[in-house]
Amino acid sequence: MARKLRYIVAVVAMLCTTPLVAQEVISDELIYDRISGFMTTADSYDIMPVRKSKNIKEIRHRHNIRLGYGAPGLFSEFMLDNIGMACDCALHFDYPSAIEHRRHSTSPRRQLSTLSLQYSYCIKPGFWLGAKGTYAGVWQYTYDTITGKRLYDNNAHNIALMLDAQIAWLRRDIVEMYSSLSLGLMAHIERANGGLTPMFDAVFVGLSVGRKCYGFVEVGAGIGGSVRGGIGIRFNSKN
Repeated sequence: MARKLRYIVAVVAMLCTTPLVAQEVISDELIYDRISGFMTTADSYDIMPVRKSKNIKEIRHRHNIRLGYGAPGLFSEFMLDNIGMACDCALHFDYPSAIEHRRHSTSPRRQLSTLSLQYSYCIKPGFWLGAKGTYAGVWQYTYDTITGKRLYDNNAHNIALMLDAQIAWLRRDIVEMYSSLSLGLMAHIERANGGLTPMFDAVFVGLSVGRKCYGFVEVGAGIGGSVRGGIGIRFNSKN
């Protein structure tokens, strides 16, 4: 009889200490209540729902303005240089002798690769329509080596205006990946010649990071250059 009584007392003591030990080990009150069997109502706790990583379906901002700068690409360099510049037809006269040729010199060549300004409007989530303007230029001068007088300039300028369509194929809270295509016209202006020609720009893969104010990098082809980067801002109308 005494042995049975000691056994019962030991079991009761063990059952009583189990919730206390669990409470010391488990700091979260909700998990402790579930283990110990004293579960309270769910209304007593503010349970945060689990957010899944998926594309954002709503339109958060209607307007988008961005300013970018592109590294020289094969196509953009060709459009800037090979019309009168890289072929040397605008750099030198047809000199009759080497002596006369040495009477003229050219200044260092300075170049500004493609600078772009873009505005777009969100038609539906992930789809933007707008306009893009770009500018690129080179500056170089020819001088008389004896008098030091500047004879003429070899400057060239490319100014393009295009319509742009952009599709975002990955949209997260602060990250967006997209592609775009722009079509329009470009004016080439220089001393020797110039003209108006159809122009395009394409972004194969673009990445923007930020909500209202953001930064972006792009890989593409066309008048915008090969690799581009810049800053932008998204916003809604006041009304």
